[in-house]
Amino acid sequence: MRFNPPRQGLHAGESIVWTRREGTSGKVIASGFLLFIFGPVSLAGVYNLYGMSMVPPVVFLLFIIFIATAVAFIRERRTRYYLTTERIIEARGGTLIKEVPLEHFAGRPLSQFLEAKVTHQVNNRPIYTIRVYDPVTDDVFELQGLDGSSTRAFERIGQTTECPFCNYDNIGLSPQCRNCGASL
Repeated sequence: MRFNPPRQGLHAGESIVWTRREGTSGKVIASGFLLFIFGPVSLAGVYNLYGMSMVPPVVFLLFIIFIATAVAFIRERRTRYYLTTERIIEARGGTLIKEVPLEHFAGRPLSQFLEAKVTHQVNNRPIYTIRVYDPVTDDVFELQGLDGSSTRAFERIGQTTECPFCNYDNIGLSPQCRNCGASL
């Protein structure tokens, strides 16, 4: 399914509350760094120990590692997360990968379904991985490379807002009542 907001993929009346591109993981950063530093060193060491005969297999191995690291980096940069008034979405290159409807969490304490963990720091700021457990399907939705404002946006999922006109309990992210349409 195509998902390319605001032109494509949103349901009628659905709006985006929060969106972020997936951050680059520590594994990709470390792989690139190690390849850059130790690639030439390993080639020189193999050449000194075994001569030219072992250099082509090592070059091939380094090339495979480079390609795997580049593919992982591109995949991460093409991944975007969305929190809308109706669901949590992961999209890659304009294609919907995974979604969890927010109604699965309505009226339940979010703390039992959400785990935010600091994975590393960038410029002395924590970078989080957020895991959301879908209580209906038992799937785990993992969002990586997020900042502190992202965790605050997800904490609002489990909250409800009662409509002052019809007393309907709406998901805390809803800008208007899903029962009567009044502004919240």
